[in-house]
Amino acid sequence: MERIKLLYVITSVGLGGAEKLLLSYVKNLNKNKYSLYVCCLREKPDDLFLDISKYSTVYNLKINNRFNPLIIFALIKLIREIKPDIIHTHLFQARVYTAIAKLFYNQSVIITQKHNNVNLIKHNVFILFEMLSLLIYNKVIAISESVKNSLIRYEFVPGRKIFVLPNCIDFRRFHNNGFRESLLNKKDIIIGTVGRIERQKGIKYLLLAMNPILGKYPNTKLEIIGDGSLLNEMKNLSINLNISNSVFFFGKFGDVIPFYRRMDVFVLSSVYEGFGIVLLEAMASGVPIVATNVDGIKEVITNMNTGILVPPKNPDAIADAVIKIIENPLLGKNLIDEGYKRAKLFDVQEHIAKLDNLYTNLLGLESYK
Repeated sequence: MERIKLLYVITSVGLGGAEKLLLSYVKNLNKNKYSLYVCCLREKPDDLFLDISKYSTVYNLKINNRFNPLIIFALIKLIREIKPDIIHTHLFQARVYTAIAKLFYNQSVIITQKHNNVNLIKHNVFILFEMLSLLIYNKVIAISESVKNSLIRYEFVPGRKIFVLPNCIDFRRFHNNGFRESLLNKKDIIIGTVGRIERQKGIKYLLLAMNPILGKYPNTKLEIIGDGSLLNEMKNLSINLNISNSVFFFGKFGDVIPFYRRMDVFVLSSVYEGFGIVLLEAMASGVPIVATNVDGIKEVITNMNTGILVPPKNPDAIADAVIKIIENPLLGKNLIDEGYKRAKLFDVQEHIAKLDNLYTNLLGLESYK
């Protein structure tokens, strides 16, 4: 039997969670069963371009203006050339433009993956465009029950059209059973976070939490790995709070594992979150977690078991939780042990098997081996 032609369309191939997940897909899907193609719409520092190219044919449309109608024509041309059996999109722009292009080529099954809850702060026009585009899709993958509920409530997607497939990691890459000394005996205590520096991630509240932490443990350092539109604003805030000597902004890194290895506590201070794949990475790396009690995070973290949950936008609660981990070695060890167990449940191989079954079933090829 001929291989199934699978075309992924994504806005760009930077270092975000959706892009890393796509890399996992093209790396782990059975190449004897699938012919893989990836199309990114616009120019951006292509941090994962070469990595993805090892496993898939990659097309970069290099269209800088995100609202350029030429994207539609370029997609139509590419889809007609490849003639994919399945088109699988990620992120807003890819989702909307591909839905329009699909109207001109009706031979493919088309699915999309939602990586976050509906952002109600967005202009209603963007939400409307997404709602209309989702009507065209055969299936919508939600990365958590929280995202599914958000799709049903705010974008009126029927529940039967949604397939919940939680995010995943390559557990073996991150797994670390290394010795961790008591934080009370350490010269420098390192708090870390990984993610985009945008309002969603609530970095401001993490910075505000540093003063009470430093007041008790002045040898504490905060390492922020990521980039975003609020980078300079957050740097200025750290200066205004007089904590800039204890806060380090490292920008984006393709390999964040060395940073996890250094961390003593991981904090995810998001205001809202569809899932939080970095939580799995931190747990697999053996780092105790403090995270906000919002949306999809609650599906990953059980309070006082796999992490400590705190209210969003609450710097004092973040500080109290971090100090609790520093001062309670047994608590930290328990969080690490339970985190290992939890993260292992989200290993990439099980995720890929479920995705493969979804593709096969959508094509009506249940007997395909």
